Amino acid sequence: MEDIQDELLVAAPTAHVWDAIRDPARHAQWHPALTRIIGDHTLGAVRECDVMVGKKPGRTAERCTNFDEGRRIMWTVEKDSTGFSRMVSDWSAGFTLEPHGDRETRVVARSVFQPSTLLSRLMLPMIRRKFHQTQRGILAGLKQHVES
Repeated sequence: MEDIQDELLVAAPTAHVWDAIRDPARHAQWHPALTRIIGDHTLGAVRECDVMVGKKPGRTAERCTNFDEGRRIMWTVEKDSTGFSRMVSDWSAGFTLEPHGDRETRVVARSVFQPSTLLSRLMLPMIRRKFHQTQRGILAGLKQHVES
C-alpha cells in the first residue's frame, strides 16, 4: 500500500481551516481540481465531485470513510471517470489537522492507494511525484483561501 503525505502550516486557527474543508461549497472554491461538490462531508456520506484533470473534465464519487470532527476527514474513491482508478485500487484521500500554537494549524494531505497493474507498479516513482505535486497544490489552495 502506498501512503503519500504532504504538509504545511496555515496561519489560522484549526477551526477556521476545518470549516474550509468541511463545507462542500467552500471546499470546491479553493481546491484546484474541483469545480463542484454535491453531497455532504459526514461519515458514510457519498459526495460527487466534478473535477478537471489537466484540461479533461471528470467526475468522482467518494464516500467519507474517516471523520473526526475538527481533526480528520478521509474519502474513499468509489467511482472515477478520469481513468486513474484503472491504475490504482483502494484509493483514499483526505486531511488531518493539528493545532500549532493558537494561531496556526498543521495540515497534512494524505493519499493511500494500491497500485493495481504491472504498469502502475513500474510507473510508481512518477505516480508518487504526481501525487506529491497535486497534494502540494491542494494545500497551497487551502492556505491561500483560509489566510486571505
